Amino acid sequence: MVLTIALFCAAIVGVSLLGGLLPLANSLTHTRLQVYLSFSAGAMLGAAFFHMLPEAVHMGSAGTLHWSAVGLLSLFFLERFFAFHHHEAPADPDEPCPTHPHAHAHGRGHAAGLLHDSAPGGKASDSKGASLHWGAAAFGLAAHSLAGGVALASAVASRTDSHRGIGGAALGVFVATLFHKPADALTIVSLMLRAGVPRIQAHLVNLGFALMIPLGVLIFFVGLREMSPASGVALTSNALAFSAGTFLCIALSDLLPELQFHAHDRLKLSLALLAGFLLMAFSAAGEPESAHSPHAPSAVRSDAVR
Repeated sequence: MVLTIALFCAAIVGVSLLGGLLPLANSLTHTRLQVYLSFSAGAMLGAAFFHMLPEAVHMGSAGTLHWSAVGLLSLFFLERFFAFHHHEAPADPDEPCPTHPHAHAHGRGHAAGLLHDSAPGGKASDSKGASLHWGAAAFGLAAHSLAGGVALASAVASRTDSHRGIGGAALGVFVATLFHKPADALTIVSLMLRAGVPRIQAHLVNLGFALMIPLGVLIFFVGLREMSPASGVALTSNALAFSAGTFLCIALSDLLPELQFHAHDRLKLSLALLAGFLLMAFSAAGEPESAHSPHAPSAVRSDAVR
């Protein structure tokens, strides 16, 4: 179990570091990024609906779903006050989006996080404003990543039967996180480079950001080890429901702002969304009927932290 979690964390850290190189890629365009984000958002929605929420309810009760509302609102307000969850590719004159009637507002809104103190033309009025912006984004993304670590840990802890190994919830959360992390790394590195931060410093900050996932996993399991079996089950089910709410918020914040600006790509983006969503649906359909049977409290606590 420990080896599996370590491999999950290593893979997520690796793709996050690779995502930090995306601002340097000449082949990255706005449309390509949106197709990728649509697939990623579909995977996160599917992980929440087909894996995390059913597992949370079966471990706890229908009332456990209240924690998903707490998770959604927590991420919503974190984004509202820190504006961290925006992704944008380098400008491409061949992209159809800039010719849209609302292109100016759309472009500035996507300029890596809505720089509120930008001058006419979308340029930052001073480096201090841009620097403050990437600092706020780094804080928001770090908190978001800690929550992602808790999501992964709670999903792993929810299924620890040695005969079945890692369950569908753990795999679903892992795959969805794996697809989403590069876009978050793109956000923080892009903001820092636009603020004039040296490239090596930007990538070091991205490394620290990537390590928030393993830290969140560690914090969860340390807390779980100190609890009684019954309390461990309650913590795991509530954390899983909370994490499902955060997944829903993240996915919708990627999808909804783009609805009005991609009439020319609506089929492509819709297919990408469905592909990610159906990937999780099919993975859940392959689970045995007993996969979501109620868990004994001792099973969760004793095996998950071993």
